[in-house]
Amino acid sequence: MLGVQYGRPEDSSGDRVVDLAASLRFAALVAGAISCAVALWIIKQNVLWAAAALVIGGITGFCIGLVLGPLIFSAAPESVAIVKLGPGALAETLKGTLIGAVISGLVVAAVPAGLFGQSSKLMLLAGIGCASVHSLGLRLLILPRVHD
Repeated sequence: MLGVQYGRPEDSSGDRVVDLAASLRFAALVAGAISCAVALWIIKQNVLWAAAALVIGGITGFCIGLVLGPLIFSAAPESVAIVKLGPGALAETLKGTLIGAVISGLVVAAVPAGLFGQSSKLMLLAGIGCASVHSLGLRLLILPRVHD
């Protein structure tokens, strides 16, 4: 992990830094909220169900992010994995946000599908989501390195 440092963000000597585990948590929260709301909208076609799923999916996604953050970006107690803000932070930040969003989105969208027995309605959506995230990740992480 080139450029990743370990410490507390407030001890970064005035440099602007990104807390990598926090960015993973936020991506997991957003992906969980959106995927759960979309899944229940597809299954139930009801705004109230979708609104409730938005809140529940966000909370669940955040909890998934709390578990994934320390696993992906492990650090010593009382410290976190940080990277200086700038173009060099893009690869590490995208790694965390893509991992958090994909895992949270798939897990949180699978719960309503399993509860209501409608997994066949969501398979196409999950496939499109995984393919688009995969291609975006490859485009942003691999292609810039090929041209350097």
